[in-house]
Parts: sequence; structure tokens; C-alpha cells
Amino acid sequence: MPEDFHRAFAFQQRVMHRTSTRELDLRWGVAYFNDDFPLRYDANMAVADRSIGDRKADDVVAVLDDVYAGFRHREVEFASVDDADSIAMGMGEHGYAVEQMIVLAHRGEPDRAPAIEMTEETGFDEMRPFVAEVIRREPWGAEPGIAEMLASFRKVLVDRVGARFFAQRVDGRIAGSCELYVDGDTAQIEDVNTLEEFRGRGVARNVVLRAVAEARAAGATFVFLFADAQDWPRHLYGRLGFDPIGGSRLFTRWPEVTTKRRAKSPAAR
Repeated sequence: MPEDFHRAFAFQQRVMHRTSTRELDLRWGVAYFNDDFPLRYDANMAVADRSIGDRKADDVVAVLDDVYAGFRHREVEFASVDDADSIAMGMGEHGYAVEQMIVLAHRGEPDRAPAIEMTEETGFDEMRPFVAEVIRREPWGAEPGIAEMLASFRKVLVDRVGARFFAQRVDGRIAGSCELYVDGDTAQIEDVNTLEEFRGRGVARNVVLRAVAEARAAGATFVFLFADAQDWPRHLYGRLGFDPIGGSRLFTRWPEVTTKRRAKSPAAR
């Protein structure tokens, strides 16, 4: 596993550790839980950070069904692409969809200068309505209560990992935003969103590069984000100076009551 990818993956796990209400050690990884937010899939998922050896998909699924009994979804992320690919067909037979994740580190200069002066740092109370609106616009976001629950989880991120929010307004209205988590010399950018009617105006470029600048100012020498390897934002991040450093695989079994939870406009993990 490349060193920088390992560093990013380990950072993500520290964030999950700090925002969990409980954890369970597995032979091949860790199961994370936040019982206060059961509908937030990424707060209630397993991470395979060790080799699964010769275990089959049936074995992995059985473990997930056991430890996440009572939750309506199942989700597991594999740090090893080889391990994930070895059981991908079997996971599919059990109803799991797979997403190819890519990790990108900020190492270069953007293709053009951003308008960082148009951005601002905002607090949780101001961001919560915007995040809820983003969620409600997704096909899965109309389910009663889910937008409010997922938006409220940002307070957990503020309290436990010091999450910061950067936004840009258009005509006085928040048009787009992203989150930043910094721990020592490492920083992660997350949840990049722009409302559809404001896309094409450089909003995502501005807020992401504002977050990069703030991370550097806070002492981070390594700034990264996760993205869907098959979605268009990864190409935007490339233009902003982010280079791919590795990838993971995310398997999810969606409940029947909803459609696919991620529309992956960003690194929305």
C-alpha cells in the first residue's frame, strides 16, 4: 500500500473513531457505529484495513449481517483493492453495489487562480440549512427526517474533529461549500457541494482551494480528499492540483426503502 494512501486512509479512520459511539474489532478490520445517527451510512460501516486472507464474500456478508443487525443498510470499505476485487462478484450476488474510490492529494498548482476572496468561513448553525437542502434535492433525500439527521451530524464533526466550513454566496445565498478536518500535519477536505443553479461559476474551485489554503496555514503538509473514481468531480480536482495516490473499494447494500444514497458530486464520505 503506497505510504501516502495509507496515511490518508488512516486519517479517515481516526475521524471515524472520534465520531463513533462504539467500535467492534473484526479479524480483518473494524466495525464503526454511531447509534445516534443510524441513517448515516458512513457513520455505521466496517472498514477492512487488514487482509481478509482466503475468506469468501459469504464470510464477509455474514459478519456484516451479524454486527449490523438492526440497521437497514450494510456498508464496508476495503483498503486493499486486490482483496475487494477477489470477492466483488460474490458481494454482488448478495446485493451489494461497489464504488471505486480514489484518493487525491494536493501537490500542484491549479490551472488558474481561484477567487478565494469570494469565500468565507461559516459556522455549523449557518451551514445546517444549506446541507439539509443539498440532501433533500437528492432522490433519496425526500425520506422524512433524513435530511435533518444527516445535516445535524456536522455538529458531531465540529465537536470531535474540529470540522470547519467554507462557503461562497451568490446574491446573498450560500451557493456551495466544503468541509475541512485538520489533525497535525494532515488535512482532509470533505463534502464538496454546489447547488445546481450555481454550478459553472467556479464555486467548488473557490471553496476547495480556500480549504487548501486554510489547511496549509494550520500546518498541514499533506492535504487530501476522497472522490468517486467514476464521477466527474475527480477531473475538477485534477485541475485544482490534486493528484491520485491510490484507491479503495466501497461495498454497500442499500435498503429497499431508498435509492442509492450517494450521488457523489464530491468526496462525500
